[in-house]
Amino acid sequence: MEDFNFNDKDLIPVNKNKKGPLSKLNPLFFIFMSLALVFFLYQIIGGVMTYAFLGNDLEMMNDNLNLTRIIMSFAQFMFIFFPAVVLVMLQDHNLKETFRLKMPGIPVLILSVIGILVIQPFLQVYLYYQNEIIFSLPFGQEVINQLRELFDTLESATEKLVVATSFPEFLIIVFAIAVTPAICEEFLFRGLVFKNFEKIIPPAKAIFFSGLLFALFHFHPFNIIPLTVLGIFLSFIVYHSGSIYTAVICHFLNNFISAAAVYVYGADSLDTEKISPDDQMQFILLGVFSLAVFIVVIILIKKYSVINKDSIKNDDTGLAIPTKSDLSDE
Repeated sequence: MEDFNFNDKDLIPVNKNKKGPLSKLNPLFFIFMSLALVFFLYQIIGGVMTYAFLGNDLEMMNDNLNLTRIIMSFAQFMFIFFPAVVLVMLQDHNLKETFRLKMPGIPVLILSVIGILVIQPFLQVYLYYQNEIIFSLPFGQEVINQLRELFDTLESATEKLVVATSFPEFLIIVFAIAVTPAICEEFLFRGLVFKNFEKIIPPAKAIFFSGLLFALFHFHPFNIIPLTVLGIFLSFIVYHSGSIYTAVICHFLNNFISAAAVYVYGADSLDTEKISPDDQMQFILLGVFSLAVFIVVIILIKKYSVINKDSIKNDDTGLAIPTKSDLSDE
């Protein structure tokens, strides 16, 4: 049965459950269709656009780094953010609910910021020992070294884009690698992807799979675990804060830390040097402490979650009514 509301002015019935032309698509199919479309637009169309502006001359790109950064930002808004919004409009016309466009609770927001900061040392420790193990394996080194050379080449190109020689240039970098991805990627993964997963699987699984797809979409096999951890955490805080703005802020901070470190300490801050045996134990303890604090933060976020606050709903008359979960508990 359709749910209608009436306009006070002319008493014309308005369908509150209006759906878009893509509303009948299976949510899982809709997710992968959307990601395939975004991949094509951003990687293929965006690549062609970049080539049209800059060509394949690396020297020309080096001479126009700010232009390259601006083109990258434009491409993300045009081919990630805009398609995500349009696809949601074509699905259910409910941008506010899908993207959770409301202010988060202050306790969860503060805890989320603490969480994204305290997890950084653990991820660095994990990456260091992961790479130490992978690059010392007695088998498959030829393939591993080829992958490493490929990603080292890509990272060397990325380093040029994050190195600033002046504060105004640093601000452009912050916009390109911190502000832009924080908005565009969050609306795609914590908005469209996460909400559609919630339609077909429990919240915990939706959090996990949206975080995993976020990691896979970056196409960096050596960073897959840290990116998955970050992706899951970002989905987790969106669910428990009820707001996408929490993930946007934390995503921004995660990327801003890297940009600021390069600006203050130089490109060498991106390289993880060999740790001396004397420093190994301190390095490991730092990672363990980081993980322990992060787990405590996770527990506190669940404690102050808006999901707990919503255990008692208000009906249209303003009377508090118990939810099904509350009744089952009794």
